[in-house]
Amino acid sequence: MDWNSDGNPDMVSGDRTGYFNVWVWRDTGFVAYLQYQKMDMTPLNVGANSYPFMIDWNGDSKKDLVIGCENGQVLFYRNMGSDTWPAFQEVETVAAGGVPLYLYRANPCVYDLDRDGTNDLVCGAGDGNVYFYRNAGSNDDPVLAAAETLMTDAGLPVQGPGVYGSRCWFGQWDADTVPDLLVSAYDGTVALFRGVVLTGIEEGKTVPARFALRAGPNPTTGRTTIWCEAPGSADLVVCDGVGRVVRHLGAVSGRSAQAWDGRTDSGAEVNSGVYFCRLTGSGQTVSGRIVLSR
Repeated sequence: MDWNSDGNPDMVSGDRTGYFNVWVWRDTGFVAYLQYQKMDMTPLNVGANSYPFMIDWNGDSKKDLVIGCENGQVLFYRNMGSDTWPAFQEVETVAAGGVPLYLYRANPCVYDLDRDGTNDLVCGAGDGNVYFYRNAGSNDDPVLAAAETLMTDAGLPVQGPGVYGSRCWFGQWDADTVPDLLVSAYDGTVALFRGVVLTGIEEGKTVPARFALRAGPNPTTGRTTIWCEAPGSADLVVCDGVGRVVRHLGAVSGRSAQAWDGRTDSGAEVNSGVYFCRLTGSGQTVSGRIVLSR
C-alpha cells in the first residue's frame, strides 16, 4: 500500500507482540517505523497477533487503520492526520449485527465481496474459517450484518489449508473479472480459491437471519438514518423517552435504511432529548437509542 501517497509502494505489518509497524520507501530503500506511535507518542499496540488493514473506513478520503488481534476484536483507528501521513489516537471496536465483533485471532480484510458498491468486511480467524460481514450501511458509515461463514460451491466452508488459523486476501489471480481468494494458514501454507462468488451466503442478502437496527449519525442535530434488518415484515417507529410513539416510519423487510428528520407524524420538530427507534415484527422487538441535540 502507499502509506504517504507519494506513488511508491510502502508496507504495513502487525506482529506477534501486537505492535503496528510501517516501512516507507525513500529513494533507494525502506525506512522503518517500528512500533508505530500514536499521537500521544505511545506505541500503537493491540495486545498480541496484530493484523492491520489500511482503508478509508469512514469516507473522509483519508487512510484509516482497521486492525485485528488475538483477543478477538477488530478495532478501527480513525486517521486524525492527513492522507500523506496517517496519525492515530482514538479507537473504536467494530460491531457486527449490533454487537461487538468477536473472532479469536481476527484477521480483517476490507473488500466489496457482494459487489454492491460498499465495502464489506471479511475475516480469517483462529478456527480456520473465513467469515463474511455484509455492509448494510454505506462507505461513509459502515453497518455490518452478523457473521456468515464463507462457503465453496461444493457447500464446504472456505478454510485455511493448514492445521490452524486463516488469513485472507482478494485480488485478480487470473484473467477473468471475478475476484479470487487466497487463504493462508499459520503454518505458512496457502490455498487459492478461484472465482469467488457468494455461494452459501447469498440467501442472507435479502432475508437476514435476525432483527437488528442502528442509527447514525448518533448523536444527531436533527436528522439521522436508521439501518434495519428483519427476516420478515416489521414496523419501524420512533418513541420518546417514556415509550410514546412520535413517528411511524412504516413497514420494512429485509435490509433497508429509513431517514428520520427529527419530526413527529404531524411534522412538528421534537425537542432535544433521548429517543428510541423500535423495530417490531414476527413476535420480536429490538430498539436502539438516539440522542438528539438541537
